[in-house]
Amino acid sequence: MKTRYLRYSLFIIVLGLVTYVALGYGDRPFENYCPFGGMESLWGLFTAGEFSCALGPLNLSLLLALFGLTLLSKKSFCGWACPIGFLGELCGRAGKKVAKEKIRPSGRLDGILKLLRYVVLIVFLILTYRAGELILRGYDPFYLIFSGFGHGTLGLVSYIVLGVLVVGALIIPMFFCRYFCPLGAVFDPFSRLGVIKISRNEASCNNCGDCQKACPHNIPVQTLRLVRHRDCTNCFECLDACPEGNTLNIQAKW
Repeated sequence: MKTRYLRYSLFIIVLGLVTYVALGYGDRPFENYCPFGGMESLWGLFTAGEFSCALGPLNLSLLLALFGLTLLSKKSFCGWACPIGFLGELCGRAGKKVAKEKIRPSGRLDGILKLLRYVVLIVFLILTYRAGELILRGYDPFYLIFSGFGHGTLGLVSYIVLGVLVVGALIIPMFFCRYFCPLGAVFDPFSRLGVIKISRNEASCNNCGDCQKACPHNIPVQTLRLVRHRDCTNCFECLDACPEGNTLNIQAKW
């Protein structure tokens, strides 16, 4: 729980800062702080030498910084700073309070559903590059929430999309992050290479499965010697849940 308190404190700070900027108190539009904007801007930069719509150099800088962070510590941005990840995690915990049990799709079904985030990534990048507009705005929970369904949203369609994502997050932990987040898809291959990861001492592990139950992404940590899984966010919930001392540890290893 100590780790969670620290994570949630950082999440709240980031959420407060994004909200502050979204309300118009910052020097830049809040969209400039979205790292996925760096991906959306690449085609315009290569073909016309300019950023699309409200995007700017900060989007690209954040994207490059997160590439570096992912190579160092896997998807720790998702587990420690992403405001949508934080809201999704809170929805998952709220859903568990109501249903008392998390819905966890089987490994095969879960793997198939995770392919959707690659579809989202490819489709929306193609549409954005062709149109020169930020097509994702009408479907992106980050933009919908912090813009208050502002310019570029799709009225009823956007409300339905956000409603489905909220209900999904209440039923399946990290619903958007696991199945629809295009930024997560971008970082997947780099996350596997992350230097800082969780290691498991096989000799002292009793295979109780508490680590997997605690993991927001349902990673079977008790079956892995080294957690290279693409979805690991280094949230360290598994470390806090493990009943055996020194079984799960943080390790720097290629």
